[in-house]
Amino acid sequence: MAERTLAPIRAGGTRLDSAGSASASTWLAEQGLPAPATRWHVAIGLDVRDIPAPVVFDESVDSRFHIEIYTEEWGYFFCHRARSSWIRITDAPFVHMRDDFRLLASTPDLKHIGSQLRSVEHQFGLHFRRDLAFVNTNLANAEPAIRQWINAL
Repeated sequence: MAERTLAPIRAGGTRLDSAGSASASTWLAEQGLPAPATRWHVAIGLDVRDIPAPVVFDESVDSRFHIEIYTEEWGYFFCHRARSSWIRITDAPFVHMRDDFRLLASTPDLKHIGSQLRSVEHQFGLHFRRDLAFVNTNLANAEPAIRQWINAL
């Protein structure tokens, strides 16, 4: 069983002049959220079930789409039918661990991640429950703005 827990991973570096950090900073400002003086993170987990997306999931059987945004980078993860793709964006998009669905080549900017999400849903006949997303962040009072963004994806 390939069980995972949705929780932010500690980003590798602290470089703040990369394309990934610029996208994250722009995303934060577009949500109307102030930039904290410390490192920040947002982890979003979408599931297809009609229950709140659980923190713990089994990538060998579950269908999930995650978006993770950090001070210095952002990325997304998709798993379905025991296959997965995990793409991270620092200076450029790259495969983190595996890319079974070959999503690297179609990775959009963060502001267009909704198009990637809808493409995956269409291709595999899925519907990720935006209204039941799991959200984890260290940004104070940010969850309402984050949920509004999720619902617009």
